[in-house]
Amino acid sequence: MPNIELTDTELRITLTAGEKLAALHGDLTFAGTQIRGAEVLDAKWWWQLGLRVPGTAIPGLIIAGTYLRKGDRAFVSWRRGKQALAINLRGARLDRVILGVDDAKALADQINDAIISC
Repeated sequence: MPNIELTDTELRITLTAGEKLAALHGDLTFAGTQIRGAEVLDAKWWWQLGLRVPGTAIPGLIIAGTYLRKGDRAFVSWRRGKQALAINLRGARLDRVILGVDDAKALADQINDAIISC
């Protein structure tokens, strides 16, 4: 599971070595001004990801990498047994980041509260 660190000025997502290998991607850092909000995704969230370039996908087991579709560029690091958390962005090279976490609601609330308190 990725480590998510929210500070007063930025959001840092640190991936494990296995997650980096599966996603063919490194750690991510976003300025606080780039974060629009966070939400918990429903059970069929991966159906509308688009084209994977590059990454790994075995739907229902592991989904990792960068996904493109018209008007959306998403980074995903998720595996079975984890809840899907979407972090929506603006002014970044990605439109959203989708992570597999243990408690997506709590993290979404924490991120949204941090945005409101700015």
